[in-house]
Amino acid sequence: MKFLTFLTIVVGYFVYLTYKPYLLDIAIASLMAIAFGKVSVLISNKIENKYLSSTVVTLIFALLIFGPILYFVVTAGKFISHIDIENIKNIIIKAQDLLQYLPQFVAEKAHEYINPDNIAQIYNTVAPIIGTLTAKSAVFIKDAFLIVIFFFFATLYGKEIMEFFKKVIPLEEKQLEKLFFGTSEVMSVVFYSTVFTAILEGILFGIIAKVYGFNFFFFTIMYAFSSLIPVIGGVIMWGPVSLYLYSIGNTTGAVVVALYSIIVISIIADTFIKPIIIEFVKKTFDADTELNSLLIFFSIVAGLSSFGLWGIIIGPAVTAMFISILRFYEKI
Repeated sequence: MKFLTFLTIVVGYFVYLTYKPYLLDIAIASLMAIAFGKVSVLISNKIENKYLSSTVVTLIFALLIFGPILYFVVTAGKFISHIDIENIKNIIIKAQDLLQYLPQFVAEKAHEYINPDNIAQIYNTVAPIIGTLTAKSAVFIKDAFLIVIFFFFATLYGKEIMEFFKKVIPLEEKQLEKLFFGTSEVMSVVFYSTVFTAILEGILFGIIAKVYGFNFFFFTIMYAFSSLIPVIGGVIMWGPVSLYLYSIGNTTGAVVVALYSIIVISIIADTFIKPIIIEFVKKTFDADTELNSLLIFFSIVAGLSSFGLWGIIIGPAVTAMFISILRFYEKI
């Protein structure tokens, strides 16, 4: 028995070294497979062949990830190739006019940097950031591809994996199921409510963008992604759009976009409609879990800071599992 334990530790260590670059992708794929659990069940009830049903679920998952990203990359590439330096200068000049509304010491510092004559300097500062974002985008796409592959196998062999854990993990079957389904419920509610809210807010911003002549689908997707960033996500989108409208002389449009984004999207949609979406998702997936909004917020922020975009999934999942484990101690 001692030899078997020693052998397990040694082999396990080398397994860890072998799969270390893929552990995060495997973890995310597993968590997403759990979040898609009830969707998989619904599809498998209609499609008896497990290979075909797993393929359908994986295609849905892949489209959810790759569709918006590919559209964004193609559209952003066309946009960047048609950038006019004179338009940038005009925007910078107009931005200088807004500095008078800032505190003097802030305005003076910003005025030194925001200057049409410093476009080359600004470009040299922004270029590395763009390069970094491009590199990270390539890594993200690579990770997304691997996650889709791992997701397929996690969906395909989910039941077998669960049965194996029931035999190996030293917990009662009811406790293990409670831990698994408790984590699954929290993940499902957080994931789907986050996605539905992001889509709603993206569409709302896409509408106002379309009114002023911008590409509806591009700004819908952009705002949907940026809204995943807590607190400042929306400003990243409506701020530049308002500044651009102001720079071309459409002051009314700039104000309307800013007020619309703050009131309709940030206040009404995010504050009042989001809880309704969460309740709808809970009823749809028969989730009995009680969610603490503040806890979910901090778990998402912590996840984003530690794992990047995938932290939206990992943060709440780890937090939910930890809380589920702590609840076991109440009965000890």
